[in-house]
Amino acid sequence: MLALKNISLSFINGPELTCGRSMEQAVDTGRDKVKQICEVLRKETLEPAIEEAKGILDDAHKKGQQIIAEAKEKAVKMISDAEKKIEKEQKIFKASLNQGARQSIEWLKQEIEERLLNQNLAGLIAKSTVSPQVLANMISAVVEAVKDEGLETDLSAIIPGVVEPREVNELLGKEVLERLKEKSVIVGPKKGGIEVKLHKENVTIDISDSALLELMTRYIRADFHQYFFAEKE
Repeated sequence: MLALKNISLSFINGPELTCGRSMEQAVDTGRDKVKQICEVLRKETLEPAIEEAKGILDDAHKKGQQIIAEAKEKAVKMISDAEKKIEKEQKIFKASLNQGARQSIEWLKQEIEERLLNQNLAGLIAKSTVSPQVLANMISAVVEAVKDEGLETDLSAIIPGVVEPREVNELLGKEVLERLKEKSVIVGPKKGGIEVKLHKENVTIDISDSALLELMTRYIRADFHQYFFAEKE
């Protein structure tokens, strides 16, 4: 009985040990297959996906750098264009300002010339050229000049309507009056000064107020500009 019991125990314990080893081997085999499957998945799926993702990131980085570089280049160009535009507008503004300043200065010069020179000179001439004595002196000077030139011609002396011919005749004297066609001065439309007509030559000597103003202004203007407008050193 003892031997049989021992045998029975051996029989019973033997298969139990064999079954345990088989299960461990099966587990190990399963783990190896899982590892193999994971390795295959990693190599065939995960690693290509990672590489593709890296490629996408690299391309995105390169494109981003390119976009940034282009944006910087555009920004530099926009700033340069804006600066050029501003500089151009400033030049136009300065040119317009200078032109306006020159025109204003020229206008002021004309105003000063008109008020200080023309008006004062015109007033002086207008006042002087309605004086009977001045008119008589002017007529006498012209008659004497015609005589000196040896011209034999009838003369007519014309004075402004605001002056009495009688007053001028009295100042001229008989000799000058004899040289006049009318034997007297006559009245004309001029406001001041005289006109002397040489009938034979069909010539009129104009020494009226307007003619004197134009003549004197022409000669005085240069000195006037030099005195008032010349730049001081």
